Amino acid sequence: MSHELRTPLNAVIGYSEILLEDAELDGRGEQIADLLKISAAGKHLLSMVNDILDISKIEAGKMDLYLENIDLNRLIDEVEINSRPLAAKNTNTLLIDRGPVPLGMAHLDSTKLRQAVLNLVSNATKFTHNGEIILRLRRDRLPDGDWIEIAVLDTGVGISPDQQDALFSKFTQANAKIASKFGGTGLGLSLSRNLCQLMGGDITVKSELNKGSCFTIRLPASARPQKG
Repeated sequence: MSHELRTPLNAVIGYSEILLEDAELDGRGEQIADLLKISAAGKHLLSMVNDILDISKIEAGKMDLYLENIDLNRLIDEVEINSRPLAAKNTNTLLIDRGPVPLGMAHLDSTKLRQAVLNLVSNATKFTHNGEIILRLRRDRLPDGDWIEIAVLDTGVGISPDQQDALFSKFTQANAKIASKFGGTGLGLSLSRNLCQLMGGDITVKSELNKGSCFTIRLPASARPQKG
């Protein structure tokens, strides 16, 4: 099923980018804007398909973890590089608060952690305009072992208390008005939380309507795999 969905989408994206290169070389400016829209729409749809397939894997108990020793500071550097264009798109400022103690090393699934953090940052940039997004990093040394905390704070639209309980459900967004204005399927938060729970962690949210939100990933520095 995954190949049947991904292969035609990759073909659409690939051919649109080839046509875009040709249009740029030939100076066909009237076609460039349309081709950019086709490419962007294809990439957005592919991202949605990937999220749906990942959630289906988790629900079927077929999502595997690939645990390895990772440099969390390097992972955050990669997240920052990918996130700055997203923040700039809506004229937001992205700040990194690395805290008093370096994140250091951890034994986690780097791909899934990166995906979860990027989903949170992408969500923050989508719902914040002309504001500030902070990626706050902490390492807590506790008797049961070190814990990693990665929080994404924004000054965006915020979420009312009655809507926060359902926020991590599949296909849920804060409300229809926000969904209409900002787009999206509401899959990213559900998937991110599931990925963190697979490694023995979780995601929590604190938010105030019209003031902003704080989504916090909390994970053991050495994963405690859960069934999924």
